[in-house]
Amino acid sequence: MQARTAIQSYLGILDRSGASRSTRRQREWALNQALTAAALHRIHGGVPTEEQVRDTLPEQVFAAGQRIDVTEILGEDFAGWFLPWAATGILAQTQGAARSQAASRARAAALRALALAHGSTPITHTEPAVQLRTPTPMNARALRQVAFGLVAIDPPSKAAIRLSAMLAIMITTPLRPIDLCDMTLEDVRIGTDGSISIPALPLPPDVPAPVGYTGRALMEPALGHLVESWLETRQILVSKLQGSAPKTLWVSVRASPTDDGTIRPAGLPLHPRGLERSYVGQAKNFNAELRAGSRGSLPLGRDGVPVSHLPLSFDHLRRSLLTLEEEAQVSRAGH
Repeated sequence: MQARTAIQSYLGILDRSGASRSTRRQREWALNQALTAAALHRIHGGVPTEEQVRDTLPEQVFAAGQRIDVTEILGEDFAGWFLPWAATGILAQTQGAARSQAASRARAAALRALALAHGSTPITHTEPAVQLRTPTPMNARALRQVAFGLVAIDPPSKAAIRLSAMLAIMITTPLRPIDLCDMTLEDVRIGTDGSISIPALPLPPDVPAPVGYTGRALMEPALGHLVESWLETRQILVSKLQGSAPKTLWVSVRASPTDDGTIRPAGLPLHPRGLERSYVGQAKNFNAELRAGSRGSLPLGRDGVPVSHLPLSFDHLRRSLLTLEEEAQVSRAGH
């Protein structure tokens, strides 16, 4: 069967099964990338270079794609070169796009799903390790300034209060978005003296626990106040919900439509995708204000490199902070 026909047939199955629009879009994008890659491979007789991808006309790719059989994109040999090749972002429309681990997982999952729908044996390849970009030279001091700057406007928005509290926790314990969204109210413990502690990063399996290690990290008082402000705002949001209030620490601050058109009210648990989307929007606004001079400037980052903006990825921010933490641990061990 022609690959393009098989892909459209599979997408029709998704539509009839009630899959979300986001899932359908993701599968269509990933499978079209696979078809494009197979067409380029046929045109150039091997794994195409960046220059070949750039110089090949769309009509050439389309014509070659018409001759691709679906079995050509479902085999192990194809997956073996296509997955790591596509993970470089070579087919992305914008520089730096489609290079995330999530994008790599989506390509591998789409190929497996198409194989199952076609009655073929799914590939055993998993998504390749993505070469991550060098973390932005953001440090805790600069991030503190951002966290307090977000709520310096009177009155601050609910989204700004939530992000400032998230940054306060990230400064203390650099967590992944999925780990942040898994946090519950019980993870934030307020002592009798007003101190706030949160779960610490887990120790590597080959590192013995230091004396007195409790698995928790004590927040600086000023950072703890940012979390307390969020807890107050969160209480207002969840109090308007019907039924039992969620136990998750992070909740949405505004109503939003779901893929099926229903309205999801504010105060419901925040998911990683929503967290990342909210962060990116606020980071863009903050960076625009930095460029305009209304936010002043941020202090220097690692090795004296100026911190000119927030990275437009929450995970980029996490890896930057995590790198600094690892460097600090090595430094402390050396002394």
